[in-house]
Amino acid sequence: MDTTQRTDPSDLFSAKGLVIVITGAGSGIGLSFTKTLHSTSPHKIYALARRLPLLQSIAASLDPSGTVITPLECDITSPTSIAAAVSHIEKETGYIDVLINNAGVTGPDHRGIYEAGSIEQVRDVLLGEWEKWEATYATNTTAVVGVSAAFLPLLDRGNERRGWVNGKLGPGEGPRERKTVQKKEKGDEEVDMSDERTSQIITVASIAAFNRHVTAGFAYSASKAGAVSVGKTLATALAGWGVRSNVIAPGIYPSDMTTSAPKQFPVDKVPAGRQGSLGEIGGAVLYLVGKSGAYVNGDVLITDGGRLSVHPATY
Repeated sequence: MDTTQRTDPSDLFSAKGLVIVITGAGSGIGLSFTKTLHSTSPHKIYALARRLPLLQSIAASLDPSGTVITPLECDITSPTSIAAAVSHIEKETGYIDVLINNAGVTGPDHRGIYEAGSIEQVRDVLLGEWEKWEATYATNTTAVVGVSAAFLPLLDRGNERRGWVNGKLGPGEGPRERKTVQKKEKGDEEVDMSDERTSQIITVASIAAFNRHVTAGFAYSASKAGAVSVGKTLATALAGWGVRSNVIAPGIYPSDMTTSAPKQFPVDKVPAGRQGSLGEIGGAVLYLVGKSGAYVNGDVLITDGGRLSVHPATY
């Protein structure tokens, strides 16, 4: 390690030149990601969600030129819809550098168990809205696998574009070879050979995955725990292929899911005393996406103002 080398924070924490896909990009944390990453000069951001008019409005506001943010209608629970988004991006850029699995739903509300006056009432709360469990898992857990799998070839091409020799490395093999990229195709981003990043999947879970206090519902907590497991397992499964996988587990941030949540909290609920901010969740994703996060793989980044430290939880 050369400790005499100067570091530039604006270079370390930046998405400059990257092609990024964000699901659930139209509101809440996904919109925060879109705004933050767009401010650091990415090559392209593909903003995916079901509400296309909303995405188009956001894109027009942030990117009047229409050259960076491309809104795409996509239902992440539909293999056909996912495949259409992949095909569109493949035709336009041919690769991606980062996939952010952000879309999520709350599912059935089980907070009523704490007001229940009898065991029968607890039973009724837990059995309520049973039909919503499947849809919750489909969005929060199953889609992480489906969307990640669908974009793997484009993530692999992102590595190849940077000069990394693709293909699987087995036990005892490596490090991965890298070819010098000398010629730049027209309209493509120049490759910085000092940049050690490889393609990456980032999955947005929740501290509900670890929190044993029900703050939304059993289905939400369980499905987000599943998302964490999927994200970590992908890191292991894809290690030989040179594709990284990390997880962000946010606490209470402004979003459609937290509209009824308080803006301030006592220290026994959230030691920071408040909800998180755009800059704080944006900083988390910039750390992972930027050169600063090039050595991070299989990690779970918790950003919750200390909430898990004062709740019954498991890490």
